[in-house]
Amino acid sequence: MFQAQQQWNFRYGPFEHRFRYQYVISRSDEALDGFEARKLDALNIYSGKDLPVREVRDAAGALVGFVLGIAVGMQAEQSAEAVRLPFKKTSKIFWDHFEKYLDDAAGRYAFVMRARGQSRLYTDPVGMIGAVFNAEDGYVASSVLLAIKRPLRPHPKYDFDVIRDLGGKLSLFHTADADVHRLNPNHYLDLDTLKTNRFWPRDIRFTPEPADPTDTYREIIETARVNIGAIAQDYPCSLPVSGGMDSRLLLAFAGEHLSKIKQFYTHINNYATRRDAAIAAELCRVCELDHEVHDKRNFGIARREVRLNKHAYELTYGAPASPPREYQNGVIQGVPDGNVILRGHQTDLLRAVYVFRPEAEWRDADWQIERLFIVPRGDFNKDVADRFREDFEAWQSDLPEPAMEKAADFMFLEVYYNSSIGASFPALWRNFYMSPYNSRRLITLSLMFSEARRRASAPVFELIEMMNSDLSKVPFDFEAPASLENGAHWSKGAASTAKRRDRTVESLLKYA
Repeated sequence: MFQAQQQWNFRYGPFEHRFRYQYVISRSDEALDGFEARKLDALNIYSGKDLPVREVRDAAGALVGFVLGIAVGMQAEQSAEAVRLPFKKTSKIFWDHFEKYLDDAAGRYAFVMRARGQSRLYTDPVGMIGAVFNAEDGYVASSVLLAIKRPLRPHPKYDFDVIRDLGGKLSLFHTADADVHRLNPNHYLDLDTLKTNRFWPRDIRFTPEPADPTDTYREIIETARVNIGAIAQDYPCSLPVSGGMDSRLLLAFAGEHLSKIKQFYTHINNYATRRDAAIAAELCRVCELDHEVHDKRNFGIARREVRLNKHAYELTYGAPASPPREYQNGVIQGVPDGNVILRGHQTDLLRAVYVFRPEAEWRDADWQIERLFIVPRGDFNKDVADRFREDFEAWQSDLPEPAMEKAADFMFLEVYYNSSIGASFPALWRNFYMSPYNSRRLITLSLMFSEARRRASAPVFELIEMMNSDLSKVPFDFEAPASLENGAHWSKGAASTAKRRDRTVESLLKYA
């Protein structure tokens, strides 16, 4: 019995509900309440009751594996039951074909594959499906307590009181257990040896920046739009909208598929999100969409339920952590249970959120370790840097030289996101959170733009202007006035909004 089962308490609700989006891979038979069991050669694959699973078959119809979660955008025939690869498992270069095929796969997924005498696990590019492995005992799972049956061995490098009370993070492929490791999402895991190997990026170059970005923009738009359409076609989707850039990009990317998305909403937790709600309402009005506001004052949740949710989350997460605010104040109840929630993760590469120092400093470990938020910023010091520098340098030394051209971005993709949403998304039991913008091809295209242009958010502004100029006219949160009470006034645009649009249009005209 896994630790997650041993520590479960019936007061938290049914085990199979709280772990509904998780999975376990084992070579032995396991008893997991509510999980579906499948076999792939000697592997037993157990999936939570609401985790989407499809067979993967080759060009001849032979079973080669399963995809857990949601993967879209692949150049392959897909149905509700199976993904059909355009090549055969007998091909001598099967794995090269498959890894190339994964370039276009976006979503939140894990491919469990068997071909050419090997079994492998591949995940989405930031590991948001969750993937940890226990090489000693032979278990692979979406979270730590589903990968161990013995008692947890606390990782000696972490202060768990800091994680519990101050929001510190486990990082650099560590977990709460000293001998359970998080998979680097651009490595595959050999399921026979439980050793990892990098498969992406290989010889991809992210420079030089295209002199005329319009072809790149068109590919980004077409690709993201197809991804959103495919997800919304097969699953009931909800889209949170704010005053920032990422959700506005998703609104614009969706285009004609907006009508397939079931819900557009904003949670109100504080003053900042109250501003988000006002701007989101205007964005939805422009797109002729209904917009829901979920105000914490209108959603009650008993203190006992809050405590139980926290205890349950520590087990689904696998460490002493607190669930997101919407689970603590109840506003998540405004989203239909089981809906897929589309998030704008990886669109932030278009604005280089982690690249704020010159390239000469990108190989310096300490400032990047600080940005991993292992401890709160105010508590970061040389002792913390010294403790984790070897782990950081081991990761960075594994990056191929082309990726070193974008080293800070890859730290964000492979280390930070993998340790944050890669741990939290599987732990959230009410909805399936995912990004439609995280394929390796979209990541490559996003990183083609220079750091200077991305730091200025030029690709974001230009993409939105190209797709929907009406969305571009609505002020962003950093352009809107302090008070948003007079919607008829501020929504017409501030002076900063007009200047930003003038610069954007002028830039696009250069490429016409």
